[in-house]
Amino acid sequence: MNQTKCDLAFQLAYHPVYRIAQFYTFSISMIAAPSLLYFMVKRLFCLHFHGNLKTLLIAYFISIFLYAAVLCFDFGYHFLVPFVVTNKCSLIIDKGLFQTLHVPTLFLLTTPMWFPLGFMIERFIAMGMACRYEKTPTILGPVLVVVLLTPNFFIFHSIFENEKYDDIFISFLMLPNTSAVQFNNYLWYLLYLKIGNLLGNFVLLLVHKWFKSRYLQQKSTLTVRYAMEEISQSSKFTLIITFTHLLFFGTYTVCSILVRVLGQPFFGSFINHYVARGVNCAIPTYNFVIVFVAFKSLQELNSRRSMQIQTTVQIKTTGSEGYKNYADATVSRWATITSGRKSIY
Repeated sequence: MNQTKCDLAFQLAYHPVYRIAQFYTFSISMIAAPSLLYFMVKRLFCLHFHGNLKTLLIAYFISIFLYAAVLCFDFGYHFLVPFVVTNKCSLIIDKGLFQTLHVPTLFLLTTPMWFPLGFMIERFIAMGMACRYEKTPTILGPVLVVVLLTPNFFIFHSIFENEKYDDIFISFLMLPNTSAVQFNNYLWYLLYLKIGNLLGNFVLLLVHKWFKSRYLQQKSTLTVRYAMEEISQSSKFTLIITFTHLLFFGTYTVCSILVRVLGQPFFGSFINHYVARGVNCAIPTYNFVIVFVAFKSLQELNSRRSMQIQTTVQIKTTGSEGYKNYADATVSRWATITSGRKSIY
C-alpha cells in the first residue's frame, strides 16, 4: 500500500470537521431508521388513502428506510473504525467492501426521487375518475412502482458498468473520479425532475379546486363529494412530502456539485477539499425530519377533514327545508317498515 495514500486516509479520518460530520450522520441515521419503521407500522399502513397511492407511499418510505439503514452501517464504519485500527493503511476501505456498498448506497439515495412523480400521475388519474375511483382495483400503484424503478436501474448500470475502482476509498459515498461527472449530471436531472414535479403538484391542486367547485355546483352525490375531499387531502399530503424532499435533496445536490466545481483552490488544501466531499448531512437529516413532517401533516389534514365533515354533512331541521327533510325521512322509514312486513307474510 502506498504510504502517501495511507497518510491521506489518516489525515482525513481524524480531521475534526470530518469526524463530527461522520458522527452526526451515523447518529441521526440510527434514530431515523427505527423512527421510519414506527411511522410505517403505526400510520402509513393504516392510511385511508386509495390502494394505488398507498402502494406508492409505502414504496417511497421503504426506500427511505433502507437508505437510512445502509447509512447506519456506512457511517458507523467511518466513525468507529478509527477507534480500533492499528495502522494508517487500515483506514482505507477494502475494495471489495466498497464495491459491495457504494452503488447500493447511491441507488437508495436516488430511488426516492422518482416516486413523487408517481404520486402526481396517480393523483391526476384519481381526479379524472373521481366518480368511480374508489372502486378501482389497486393495479396502477404497483405498476408505477416498477416503471419508476426501472430507469434508475438502467442509469446506474450505464454509469458504473465500466468502473474499475482503482482509486483509494475512504468514504462509501465518495465517488470515483471516473464516474463522478456522470453521476453529478444525473443528480442535476433528478433535481430538475423534482422541481417540475413540484410545479405539477401545484397545478394538480388548482385543477382539483376547479373540479371540486364544478361538482358542488352540479349538486353531486355525497359519495362524489367525499371522493373529491379524499383526493384533496391525499394530494396535499404528497405535496408536503414532495416539497420537503426537494428542499433537502436540492441542498445536497447543490452543495455536492459546488464542492467539485470550486475545487481544491477554494478550500485551501487537498485535505480540506476531501473533507468537504466526505460531509453528507442533508439527506440523513431529511430521513429523520420527514417522520415528524409526515406525522404532523397527517394530523393537521385529519383534523381539518373532521371539521369539514361536521360542518358539511348535516341535515337542516328548521324551515321549509327542514320540513321536507323530515317528510322524506318519515316516508323512507315507513317504506322500510312496510317492505319488512310484506317479506314476513
